[in-house]
Amino acid sequence: MMKNSVRLTLVALLFYLLQSLLCGIMIGTFRMNAVWAELSSAVVVVAVLVLMMRKKEVLSYYGICTGQWAHFMKNQFFLLLVPLVNLPYLYKADFSSTELHIGFSLIHSLFVGIMEELIFRSFLCRSIEQQSNEQKAVLVSSVIFGAFHLLNIGNIPFAFVLLQVLYAFAAGVSFAVVFYKTKSILFCMMVHTLVDFLGSFEVQPIWEAEVLGTVVCCACAGYAYFFVHNPRQRSEDCA
Repeated sequence: MMKNSVRLTLVALLFYLLQSLLCGIMIGTFRMNAVWAELSSAVVVVAVLVLMMRKKEVLSYYGICTGQWAHFMKNQFFLLLVPLVNLPYLYKADFSSTELHIGFSLIHSLFVGIMEELIFRSFLCRSIEQQSNEQKAVLVSSVIFGAFHLLNIGNIPFAFVLLQVLYAFAAGVSFAVVFYKTKSILFCMMVHTLVDFLGSFEVQPIWEAEVLGTVVCCACAGYAYFFVHNPRQRSEDCA
């Protein structure tokens, strides 16, 4: 299972990075509508990953199964605070702009939410956990997830990139805890999609929103790691 987890992590990351290329080929070569191209390329990538897992027990192991909604609302409700930090971008959005396509933004956000949670929470956490332990899986996967956002250097001011890295690390901790506690990645995908969808209305970074969002995410991560994910709580859950 360990080799499969590492392989799935690398393959999923490769597919994730190549999806935009596939989408571009569909638009440029086949003259496909941008929304349909985004949807088609996303479906192809996700379908291939699901086919690679196939067996029910494998899908369940990686959290692609029905989650414990009651448990989520009782102990991990804090995760619902994370998308709220992007609400200022929704209020600032120019809905009359021809560059703003809600359908495309929703499909892209859903794809990113699904893929990043599979890569950084499901596959990567399991890979690290198999070689170490659950606690290190939560922290190391979150560090890698935060560092992944350094790719935005050059696209936005460096100060905002650093905030984004810290924000992503904290969100990663929260998401990883929810993944382990609910045994499902679906809640994380849902919240991640909402975060990205609201953030897609961003015209330019809002300093206050970025700082507030980082503070909220760090608070959620602290609560998740030290109160929800602590050894005492885990032993009580198993009782």
